[in-house]
Amino acid sequence: MKEQLNKVWMTAVLVTGFYVAEAQQLPQPPKAPDGPEMLARGPQPPRPPKGPLEPGMDKDKAPKEAVKLTTLKGTVVNPIANDRFEYNGLLVKTGSANTQVLFPPHLGEQILAKAKEGAAVTITGFERKNPEGKPEFRLVSLNVNGTTVTDTPPVAPQTTVAHEQKSIRAKIKELNYSPKKEVNGFTLSSGERVNIPPHVAKQLSSQLKTGTEVIVNGFAEPKRPGVVYSQNVTMIAAQTISINGQAYLVK
Repeated sequence: MKEQLNKVWMTAVLVTGFYVAEAQQLPQPPKAPDGPEMLARGPQPPRPPKGPLEPGMDKDKAPKEAVKLTTLKGTVVNPIANDRFEYNGLLVKTGSANTQVLFPPHLGEQILAKAKEGAAVTITGFERKNPEGKPEFRLVSLNVNGTTVTDTPPVAPQTTVAHEQKSIRAKIKELNYSPKKEVNGFTLSSGERVNIPPHVAKQLSSQLKTGTEVIVNGFAEPKRPGVVYSQNVTMIAAQTISINGQAYLVK
């Protein structure tokens, strides 16, 4: 009996020693380092906000600046229309020079109803460069005979206007250009004006020639509220254009 107890005791001792050895061989978590290394790995304090961008950095990310306004007085010579036949400016005689004053097209009805040719006007705004590098004056407010028109956002239409789908076969009468002198569409012999992105016009430049017959599928653009047009032209936003039997998707 005593011999059996000794065997049990020896077995328990051996088993306990085995587990102790295994526990000593298990990987232990690393000790936290002391000194500067510990500080480097610890929580970092919040960083201070970045200051204003230095000259020459990305202008799109630069803080917005207040625009200095100036006032000019003169006489209206005539209205000015953009490449979409929307009136968006006035030619104003100021002393011995003429100044182009631009405004958003949706203000056309308000401004042209009051600032007729020969009318004395007082205009507040700011000067900027157009795509050609020439100075132009941007309207903020206009006063005519005590009545003021201010640059305000366009009014959203009360009802959604459905876009009329069009499919037209005609010849190219002439190419149309943006203020940057890029081809942005063409006028058809049937009278419609087709608008396409400049990069598409560049891709198809070898085929978009005067006299070339095309098939245009797209949508007639509705007239915008408040806009006055210099010509009664149907604008077509092209969806596909077929030239010499090859169709192109316009994006």
